[in-house]
Amino acid sequence: MKRIVLVLLLIPLFLSASAQKGSEWRYYETTLQYVPMVLDLGLGALGAQTSAPVLDRALALGSTAIVVSLSVNALLKNVVKEERPDGSAFNSFPSGHTTLAFAGAELLRRHYGNAWGALGYSMAIGVGIGRVIHNRHWWWDCVAGAGIGIGSAALGSLCVKPIKQLFGLGDSNLTMVPSVDPVSGALCANICWTF
Repeated sequence: MKRIVLVLLLIPLFLSASAQKGSEWRYYETTLQYVPMVLDLGLGALGAQTSAPVLDRALALGSTAIVVSLSVNALLKNVVKEERPDGSAFNSFPSGHTTLAFAGAELLRRHYGNAWGALGYSMAIGVGIGRVIHNRHWWWDCVAGAGIGIGSAALGSLCVKPIKQLFGLGDSNLTMVPSVDPVSGALCANICWTF
């Protein structure tokens, strides 16, 4: 039962891409924000040396996504209510895209080292710059998002060991394969977990 609950807790991570507004997809940073996280989960399968097994990386990523969602979307955007530069809404602070990109970049650095981390951080910086250039955020929204993302990754990483102990996860094997839905074109994840 505990393992089923754990799987259900990871589902929001994979559904977060589909929650984006349709109009946001015209910006490159809406897709780029997820690339560091996808690399974090997938590089090990391609043979890159990693410091953590795929289950630990997935738990860190899921925990980080929950921290980001709660701190940015549920709390800060609703408390601060800063108007966007384009005047479209009052949820500018902090930049969720930038937060997610920097969280993924920090996880990538933690799991694969500084070289892969530098690639992730360069993508995350590109996301932040894109949000400002496309008039969706003020520069300080993106700077705050970067800090929150890095902190969220640190907190998410700290949650891995307690989650494994809580749910009795020892030796288990998690396999994830990305795919594209032929009907909607959405990026999907196929998961096989043996425990």
